[in-house]
Amino acid sequence: MERSWIGKNVDLAALATMIENFFKEKKFQTSKIEISGRYQIFADNSPRFKIRGYACVTIERSNQNLHVKIERCGVTDLSYFSSFFLRMIGGGYLVLQEIKSKEAWKELEKEFWRRVEKFVLHLSNSA
Repeated sequence: MERSWIGKNVDLAALATMIENFFKEKKFQTSKIEISGRYQIFADNSPRFKIRGYACVTIERSNQNLHVKIERCGVTDLSYFSSFFLRMIGGGYLVLQEIKSKEAWKELEKEFWRRVEKFVLHLSNSA
């Protein structure tokens, strides 16, 4: 999911640090990289949010517009496997884990966007 803010002059480095700290508060292991003014934050392995894969956040600016995108990365979609194959290897368990993972992801996204809105408001005209 991606959101954009028009005309917000936000310090991207400060926003990236705040977002990384959000994930650290949720007990994720994080890493942050910056390439040409674009920030990416990777968050994985939280004891509270049992998600398959990891969270990948991209923060960038085009003109005076701010763009923040969060994705669940590193996940293989179970629909690629046939139902017969899934039954053979205990697919019910895998499907249940995927359902729980999607619920955790939705909860994380909801909290994430609530906090990012506050961060952007706080950092407005900080760049």
